[in-house]
Amino acid sequence: MIRQRGQSAVEFALMAPIVFMLVFGMIYGGIMFMDYLNFNNQARTIAREVSLANTSEERKDVVERYNGYTDDAGIYKVSINVTTDEEDVTVKVNFKRGDSFLIMPEEFAIVYTMRLESTT
Repeated sequence: MIRQRGQSAVEFALMAPIVFMLVFGMIYGGIMFMDYLNFNNQARTIAREVSLANTSEERKDVVERYNGYTDDAGIYKVSINVTTDEEDVTVKVNFKRGDSFLIMPEEFAIVYTMRLESTT
């Protein structure tokens, strides 16, 4: 029994990095998921705002306001592109990761396509 005095300290030293890595990984994953949901909601809101505009001039104003928007959201650089045609509005939110060691996708996008409401 005398030779086992430091056993618990050694076990803690071996297990603590693994436990801390799991805890901080869960926190980081939650933050990244929250950012994804926020930009997902923003893309839907932009598409809805464009689709409900009464005239083509109002649509152009909304598209110009949001088109080319960039943001540095944590690890990802976010850019929003809004396009319209005769019947649909498409909002594409691009996420591009910078140089980091994290195990996250380098690039992904959210795309919303919504039918334009009638202007009558």
